[in-house]
Amino acid sequence: MFINDDLLIYAAATALIEVPLFFLCGYRSLKDLILFAAVNLISNLLLNDFLSTVAQDSLIIFLFELTVLILEFVLCSYWIKPSAKLLKVLIFTNAASYFIGVIYFTFK
Repeated sequence: MFINDDLLIYAAATALIEVPLFFLCGYRSLKDLILFAAVNLISNLLLNDFLSTVAQDSLIIFLFELTVLILEFVLCSYWIKPSAKLLKVLIFTNAASYFIGVIYFTFK
């Protein structure tokens, strides 16, 4: 994995979108927020590194986003009680940042 400035910027931007949404969805303990931010940064660095090495096909992006969602759920479930609520919140936060990213890259 090669981390460059763009990958760090994209991961940080994603965390800036998703962590506040995670908070607004009821996960308000500092421990949960720090854990989610760390998991989010790691998963998005992996996602963006992978996407920088493959064709930018919509299906590939969507499938890898699903993989990231599963990874985040598994990692978060080690410290946050796994539940349907956690899964729904992760789907919501990931979908929100995905669509904001689509809008950003469409009009960039």
